[in-house]
Amino acid sequence: MDTEKIEAIAEETAQDLSLSLFDLEVAREGPRAVLRVYLDRKGGVTLSEIQLFSRRFSAVLDVEDPLQEPYVLEVSSPGVNRRLRTPKHFALSVGQRIRVMLLSPFEGRRNYIGILTGSDSDGIDIKEEGETQVRIEYGRIRKANLDVTQEELFGKGKKKK
Repeated sequence: MDTEKIEAIAEETAQDLSLSLFDLEVAREGPRAVLRVYLDRKGGVTLSEIQLFSRRFSAVLDVEDPLQEPYVLEVSSPGVNRRLRTPKHFALSVGQRIRVMLLSPFEGRRNYIGILTGSDSDGIDIKEEGETQVRIEYGRIRKANLDVTQEELFGKGKKKK
């Protein structure tokens, strides 16, 4: 399986549709592979854009055949509380609130929530409430996501009707 070739095809197909490839993963689920593609664009991605990408990408995969085994293609947006996995994901999210779970305790804790203030090739900087700044290396991170609150989505003081 040529993951780099799959990613290059996905990137080119996304760019042709004025979208960006946020993430791509190949997982084994039972007898077949699952190819998950996450698309993004400023302002969000529509269902019709996801469908169009899926048709075009699938057609190219059928011709190029980089998987060479049965697979299921899943295409979606990464969502508002998107997973942050690569240094690029973190760099794109500087200034936003994130939630980080560590593989093992660091400074006595496994979980951190705060504003992502910096990101480089070695790790991230998070500013927690109370002005505490924490530096976390990528190798310590088990899972990280944006942490968008309901107030950020719907506005402060607005009530649901």
